[in-house]
Amino acid sequence: MSSPNPLKVGVLLSPTTQLMDVAPLDMLGMIDKFYARSYPEHIAANALDIEYYFVNETGESPHSMTGGFKLAVTVSALLFPLMIPPCFRKVVSESESTKPTRRLTTLQHSISTCPPLDILLIGGPAPTYRPSEAIQHFIQTQYQYVRHLLTICTGYIPALYSGVLDGKTVTAPRGLLPMLKEEKPDVKWVEKRWVRDGKVWSSGAVANGMDMMACFMKEEFKEQGALTEMALGIADFARRGEAY
Repeated sequence: MSSPNPLKVGVLLSPTTQLMDVAPLDMLGMIDKFYARSYPEHIAANALDIEYYFVNETGESPHSMTGGFKLAVTVSALLFPLMIPPCFRKVVSESESTKPTRRLTTLQHSISTCPPLDILLIGGPAPTYRPSEAIQHFIQTQYQYVRHLLTICTGYIPALYSGVLDGKTVTAPRGLLPMLKEEKPDVKWVEKRWVRDGKVWSSGAVANGMDMMACFMKEEFKEQGALTEMALGIADFARRGEAY
């Protein structure tokens, strides 16, 4: 994978997203330039330049997650309005949106202000969660831009209801697969730790997100092969295959 510079990686936060579902992002962070400063110079030379975006529906921050954890929604200084694509632009006021000159504006990253991403990771909400139309639209729009969509555990739910999983081979928590096969036959459900279909990667249970991320990193960042192997070795990652 020839990576954009910088690589824009976003995490969609749903209500009660499980902390462990977004933790695999930290594995990817072990091959970015910030973390790689601690590696030998010849290894760190291929580190990725990554921009991280943590977004929720409203932009309200911090975002409450499981275990009492609160995660700050990303705040960035952006040039408004010229650097924000129209499909993601949040109009602050009609007078400001029509100004021809650029100016620096601080934006809280809700789904309406997040820029087009290269990678979108969706962590798992509660199994009863149903995404709003706004969330569905966000996923549908981002899907046109992303190189990869990663769902972890019940993170399949927002993607499923947005329609981007139709016709895809997907996995989910094992206990939910019989119901999903019956109720959502437009998706090919398989019982695996993780599975890839084109640009869609999905994992089964919460811990399988780590399995999936390790495979994702090795397959998609071959130019960073030595760096990835060092990161996985430092983390003492237990390498498990797709099959349970």
